[in-house]
Amino acid sequence: LRPISLWPYPAARLRALAEQPSVRAVFAVELSLGQMVEDVRLAVEGVKPVGFFGRAGGAIPTPREIAEHALDFLEGR
Repeated sequence: LRPISLWPYPAARLRALAEQPSVRAVFAVELSLGQMVEDVRLAVEGVKPVGFFGRAGGAIPTPREIAEHALDFLEGR
């Protein structure tokens, strides 16, 4: 899910996606230090684990960096 707008916050859609049997976890990627990850956790309501990768300072992470962090999260590293 890549929301275009955060008002109103798409909590119901995020929760519905998290409830899908094929979804193992939810991984929040932000160009910040985590201002949105708590909103993601609240929307998911413990249905699936929520991971986080954030970076501040304007340096955009590469798809490879995001994938590596997501795999580390899924594997418990």
